[in-house]
Amino acid sequence: MQKKRILAGLLTTVMALSLLLVPVLAGVGDGNIDGGGGSGDGGGGMGNGTNQNYWNNEDGCRITVLKDGQKIYQMDWSNKPESSVKSAFIKKSKLDYLHGASLTYTTTQYTSTVVPRKMPTIVGGAGGNNIDAIKRYFTEENCIRSISGGIGVPYDELTGGHYKLLLEPIAYFTFKGVKWAMTATEAAEYDVLISGQLRAWMKSLTHQNLPLSMFLEKTDTELSLEKWTGAKSGKQTDADIIHYLGMGIVSFKAVPPVTPATYDYEFRTDTDVIVSFPVSSSAEINPSNHAYVTLDIGGQTYRKSFICPAGGTQLIWIRWHTPSEPQQLTATATGAGNPVTLNINVVKLEEKTPPDPTYYDRSDGFTPSPVPDYGNNTSTTWGEWYARWIQVTATYGYWYFYYVTYEASLVVQDYTMKPDERCKTSYQIGNGQTTMKSGYGVEVSVEPLVQYGSGVADYDITPIQNAVATFPEFGYQKYDRLLEKVDARNWMFKQNPFSYYSNRIHYIPLWYPDGDYTVPVCVFDAWTPGGQLYATVSDTLNIFGDALDDWYIHVTD
Repeated sequence: MQKKRILAGLLTTVMALSLLLVPVLAGVGDGNIDGGGGSGDGGGGMGNGTNQNYWNNEDGCRITVLKDGQKIYQMDWSNKPESSVKSAFIKKSKLDYLHGASLTYTTTQYTSTVVPRKMPTIVGGAGGNNIDAIKRYFTEENCIRSISGGIGVPYDELTGGHYKLLLEPIAYFTFKGVKWAMTATEAAEYDVLISGQLRAWMKSLTHQNLPLSMFLEKTDTELSLEKWTGAKSGKQTDADIIHYLGMGIVSFKAVPPVTPATYDYEFRTDTDVIVSFPVSSSAEINPSNHAYVTLDIGGQTYRKSFICPAGGTQLIWIRWHTPSEPQQLTATATGAGNPVTLNINVVKLEEKTPPDPTYYDRSDGFTPSPVPDYGNNTSTTWGEWYARWIQVTATYGYWYFYYVTYEASLVVQDYTMKPDERCKTSYQIGNGQTTMKSGYGVEVSVEPLVQYGSGVADYDITPIQNAVATFPEFGYQKYDRLLEKVDARNWMFKQNPFSYYSNRIHYIPLWYPDGDYTVPVCVFDAWTPGGQLYATVSDTLNIFGDALDDWYIHVTD
């Protein structure tokens, strides 16, 4: 290990970057859901490649409504009609099977409820599923209100703390020429019944992707359901599936009143944002009512037309540019529907520029800290109600309400960290990683892209507006560097005040030890009606030696 030159000491404090990434309008339920899976193999895994055993990525979710631990209702949700299912079992929950129930074939046609607002992928293929999207979907207000209306339990009662939702992923697949509907628990029970034939033909689906699509993050002591501590990928045993896998839980607790220190949104100054107001109505408000909602925020007033089905919630949003100075304020929605008040905190994002590298060193032993993850929210959905008039007879008609879902996503197309062009001694090793000496500068380039689906207006989405990098020599604390957009796509460091050429670089201290040098970058402040999109990415260089090794004295006679 090469001896390093020691240059100065530094202090450490916690950088609370995570506070800048508060997503908007958290769900009303608490999702105890995690996931894994991610196999996309074909023959022998998802089926044998013939028309006898296969899966076409059709999935759904069984929802068991429990009150104080007792089942009161059960239903299967799917994104499209599943009338082609020819074989299924009488609907039971994992709790039923754990308490001794056995599989029973149903003699009636299998039915599922086609949801008005599309569910995210529940059972993933090669790419797995998005467990954050699943958790958001099943904990947000519109979903809970749909369940409330479907089972006849008032929304306030359902979310009052006595109820829980037991979620179980469903796969619709063909086995031995017959289309089935099965939860993960049913598949494992059935595999035991037929001596492993299901695992033999469909193992990547029934014994990996389906059971690992949902499992508990923490043990639910009330229901005596245990969290999964095993592998998040690979084929699982029937016993483990029956006891631990293929389930999630949504629970509810009373929502505390908003206090002055509690905010519905936290924004940065001088930033374009989307502010969403969830306006509910107990009575139907249709286009013939010509109803409006008045939105007040930061001294500005907006007027938006408003419709809503009885007992529903309509999301009303506006694009707003935040003030140039930090402040706390409220935003209100009044008029049609129930009034809404949002508490907003506007904060200033300032770079904590690292000191001049010439004048700091450290004389104590240094151990790199774990690389932080500032969080990822790379996809979001939202929607709104529409209504159209249905004329039944010459004298009778009614307003038909339907819900349209929109989506947006954040993709970091490229993140690269590389030595500054004035470092002439860097090189790449066999695995493609770049090796360089400490004491030189590095530059980064990040290319984030916000994408959105049909029906979404440009005005309703903002691009990424901020990016921050932290560094291992400071324990990823105390100091940071802000990035700025340098062209239509790319973000780079701001010009370094200690660079003679004003380059967009960060200097690696001369004393930094040999080994990995990893810099995470968080890109954020892409706002949608469904919340903020943000992502954490990182890249690593290998340090070997220091810049003084590249200098020598030439002595002549």
